[in-house]
Amino acid sequence: MIRYETTTRIERPPEVVFAALLDAKRYSEWTPMTDMTFDAPDGSVGLGTRGRFQLPKSPFKGFLDVEIVELEPDRRVVFRVTHPSLTWISTAQTRPDGDGTQFVYGGEMTLHGWRRLLEPMLKSELAAGEAKEAEQLKALLESEARVAVPA
Repeated sequence: MIRYETTTRIERPPEVVFAALLDAKRYSEWTPMTDMTFDAPDGSVGLGTRGRFQLPKSPFKGFLDVEIVELEPDRRVVFRVTHPSLTWISTAQTRPDGDGTQFVYGGEMTLHGWRRLLEPMLKSELAAGEAKEAEQLKALLESEARVAVPA
């Protein structure tokens, strides 16, 4: 099993950060995920919502299935991702920090079958990739705040 966690401060309120975590259309702006969708015809994403996405530059081909398995609005969301090659629990937490947000992004990934042999090699790459995503989310949301504030 591969475990990772990264923490970053985002100069945006927790509700703005959290909204980005539940907006499937935005994932490609800050992660390598593509074709991310949630099965929420009315647009409301909540506990039990399912979806799917692709990671085209990864060794995991095809779609990965995702489900929101825990949800505390504006505070914490846990996604369970499944694929024939892996099981992945991804956790995102937001905490007020002055006029911004402390964003904690972590998880656990277990590769299946012979792929388990790759876990030691993938551990640092996964941790670095998830930390980069947190920084990209920070940059995206903070740049939107600068654009929204009149000079």
